[in-house]
Amino acid sequence: MDPYLLTLAGTAGTSLVTLLVAEGWQQTRDGVVAVWQRFRPEAAEEVARELEASRTAALDAGGGEDDGSGPTGRLEGQWVGRFAALLGEHPEAADELRDLVEGWQRAAGGQEIRGDVHVEGHAEGHGRVYQAARDQHIIER
Repeated sequence: MDPYLLTLAGTAGTSLVTLLVAEGWQQTRDGVVAVWQRFRPEAAEEVARELEASRTAALDAGGGEDDGSGPTGRLEGQWVGRFAALLGEHPEAADELRDLVEGWQRAAGGQEIRGDVHVEGHAEGHGRVYQAARDQHIIER
């Protein structure tokens, strides 16, 4: 996947999880559902249900940060994966998703929204670099 799209998926996923417990949740939810409605309308209702379930899980977890293995980290991984899958299937959704994330950042005012992702890899000689926003399965022969 294009590194820009991967970074955008990471930013969108982690920003969304931060906003699960924030004021203005309904606008955040509606924006995400609108992106799915435009590019994967058959999955929009399912995404709406998953957003509500994620919000409930985030509220139950206290909305705090964790080391990536707790509830918040798992939610981030799930939403980064969902956004990456959407962008992998519909790279043309990138502009709309970027606008949505920028809107979240503007609305946050002085609040920090975590979500910037920087992915970098270096290989020398015959080395290989594999990068993913979530699960990755590599079968080499």
